[in-house]
Amino acid sequence: MQEVAIIGCGVTKFGHHWEKDHEDLLVEATYEALADANVELKDIEAVWCGTFYSSTGISGNVFSNTLKFFGKPISRVENYCATGMDNVRNAAFAVASGAYDIVLAAGVEKLMDAGSRGLPPIEGIFSLAMPVVSAPGMFAMAANRAFKEWGWTREDLALVAVKNHYNGARHPKAHF
Repeated sequence: MQEVAIIGCGVTKFGHHWEKDHEDLLVEATYEALADANVELKDIEAVWCGTFYSSTGISGNVFSNTLKFFGKPISRVENYCATGMDNVRNAAFAVASGAYDIVLAAGVEKLMDAGSRGLPPIEGIFSLAMPVVSAPGMFAMAANRAFKEWGWTREDLALVAVKNHYNGARHPKAHF
């Protein structure tokens, strides 16, 4: 098995970005990551592109057109809130297996463009039992179960927000 290393990273500044679309955000983060890794796009052998909602995300085809990245495999990853982790995992497995040496794990989301319709309901198997639940609704139900089954308190859950706000306040590209 081949060793795997993350050699570069790029991220757009979090915000509304009314003047930008998915493609703009993806290009910005991709070229920042390439520069950070001291790698050119032509060196990339395969891409995994993660996006959460099919109604707001983009396919690998759009990614290849935007970056003029043709003739190499691009896989779209969509796995709800685990998309980012699954995206990196798939790219890492591809390198570890020896299939590729240099790959790109990219992701993009722009839910601000959803407008007043907000987040679409969860699709797939979850929609059979809960046809109108959104991701925040599902997490609220999971929290209620944790309170009941494992004795979590509201303070326990609040510590997650405290940690996230602490980290976000120190990140130069954070939204708040």
